[in-house]
Order: sequence, then structure tokens, then C-alpha cells
Amino acid sequence: MAEMASSKVGCSLKIYEAKANHLSPAVVAALVGSVVIQIRINLRYQLFVKAYDIEFLVDEIITPEFVTHVTVPLDFLLSGLSMMIVSKALAKLKVDAKVIDYSSPRIANFVVNMAKLRGIAVLDFITVAEISTNKIDYIREEEFDRISRTLNLENVHSSIDNSLLVMQNVKSEDQSS
Repeated sequence: MAEMASSKVGCSLKIYEAKANHLSPAVVAALVGSVVIQIRINLRYQLFVKAYDIEFLVDEIITPEFVTHVTVPLDFLLSGLSMMIVSKALAKLKVDAKVIDYSSPRIANFVVNMAKLRGIAVLDFITVAEISTNKIDYIREEEFDRISRTLNLENVHSSIDNSLLVMQNVKSEDQSS
């Protein structure tokens, strides 16, 4: 039996700390008692036909980098709620569930470890999480056949429409003569 379309999702994650010196003094004042996580997301999407021993790329989309900031109160870091905050932030950005499951605990653990290591000096730093996702969808035999039938029907309709248009043009030319 032929398979329907299937997907693969891959993710790479790079987490590091950076000086928070690019934040304005007003933002820093508002963030007292909180940690900032900068999330940088790159998405690459590919659509392949993989049917009848043929595989070819139909489309590839690479999005521009999207950057957002998440603020986590220090109290939440120690209570273990930081993973929930990161997960919710990624979910709001419509990040794939597998990427959320993979990234959230790693980002949260990094932030907690930095807070423990740096203490109050953690406010001078931000955590940067660079998430690169690669989603690949495959069109398999069954889906390929369905699309082919649809395209063939559209071609039949298009041919009929063109024939009718030609007949109308011939009629109107006959009437004008």
C-alpha cells in the first residue's frame, strides 16, 4: 500500500550568553529581577516528491531570521517554571512541537545554570538561543497520484473552456459578417 505525504523535522540549537550592553537603560531598569532570553529562529522548508523511485525537490523556502525576547523573572528560574515560559514563548511563535520539546528544556537549563553561576550579575547578560529548523515534507505515491488526477481534470476543463471560447468567437464572427 502506498504512503501518504510524510514529514521530517530537524533542529539545531546553539545557546550562549552575551553582554546585555545593547539594551537601553530604560529596558534594563524594567528588567530588574529578570533574565532576558533572546530567541533567534531560522526556518528552512523543503517539499519533495518521493514516488515511484523518483525524488525531486519541488520547492524550498528559507525564511529570514526572526528575533524575539523573552523575559523570565528570577523567581521563576528557581521554581522550575522557566521551561514552561520558554515553551509558551516558542508555541506563540508557531514553532513545531518537536522543536519546542527539544529546545525548551535545554534553553531553560542553560538560563538556570547561568543564574546560579553568576548570581545577581546575571542581569548583565542575556541568553541567546539560536534555533535552526529544517522541515521536509514528502509527497508519496498515493498523494502524487491524487495530485496528478486533479491536474489532469483541470487540463480537461481548461481544454473544454478553450474550445467553448473558440466556438463563441467563431459564432460572433459569423454574426458580424
